[in-house]
Amino acid sequence: MSVSRIVPEADIEANIGSLLSDSGSSRRVYLFNGDDDLVIKEGRSLPFAANKTEWQIWEEIVGTEMADIFAECHAISTTGKYLVMERLDPDLGNQERPATPVWLTDRKASCLGVSSKGAVKVLDYGQSNDFEGLRSKAPLQPWPSSSEVNRMGDIMSKLGDDPFGLGSD
Repeated sequence: MSVSRIVPEADIEANIGSLLSDSGSSRRVYLFNGDDDLVIKEGRSLPFAANKTEWQIWEEIVGTEMADIFAECHAISTTGKYLVMERLDPDLGNQERPATPVWLTDRKASCLGVSSKGAVKVLDYGQSNDFEGLRSKAPLQPWPSSSEVNRMGDIMSKLGDDPFGLGSD
């Protein structure tokens, strides 16, 4: 698959290979039969928001310099249940993390991978913020260090699930 397109679910289901990951909260990831450079992300439940968000973002940035730092989306099923995406190796080693746009909110190391050409890219961008303006023109920010991510996690765990009381009536 080399052209971005919207296809019937059956077209993607016919190419589901071995399970690569079942650890995501909203998706499973499978090999794409017949093309080791692709994966299929299967949404676990409606409305398949992460797949739809990644597809929408890819369509907004494709053809721009920003596309070089994101895994390429190749196809999505009509319902959004399945997304065919560039396969990245999650083992970054000591490679430098790319600067990413401010709208990318999930900034864990597990959201990055290495392409078959050796480029470090974002492989999970389904939890991104809305952005007013052109996504491809958004300012970039450095990737946080592991210690910064750990500090943010510590702060969030101390704050709890509803630190500002927004969930109560």
